[in-house]
Amino acid sequence: MAKYPAKGTILAYESATGPSVWTTIPSVGDFDMPIVLEKESIDVTDHDSGGYEEKLSGIGTAEIIDVPIVAWDGTNTHHAAMVTRAAADTLTNWKVTFKDTKVATFSGRIKSVKTSNPVRGAFGGALRIETTGAITYT
Repeated sequence: MAKYPAKGTILAYESATGPSVWTTIPSVGDFDMPIVLEKESIDVTDHDSGGYEEKLSGIGTAEIIDVPIVAWDGTNTHHAAMVTRAAADTLTNWKVTFKDTKVATFSGRIKSVKTSNPVRGAFGGALRIETTGAITYT
């Protein structure tokens, strides 16, 4: 089994369509990327269930992806675009390219953009992206 360093994973957004233009967001830190969405549980327990819960799998639920920006620059075109998209509640297409060359694509909205202002540390930021629909992993 091959092993890969995660450094160099790319988070990009579709900045233009027809043809698609994928633009890398600069200064992204460590983030977790769901591959298969968690499915909700539907309780079907009844009085004949024998004292145990019975569940069915429901639909996949939206995931939240928290993305730290290690060095936030509000004058950077792409950081500013994240603020604009969040404020306008713009549905955005996203692409994550992993170091093993696999790619995850999904749609989602930026729920929030925050800055981090530590006394001892770099001026950073964070994006909170909520997925909508399936995540395609190829």
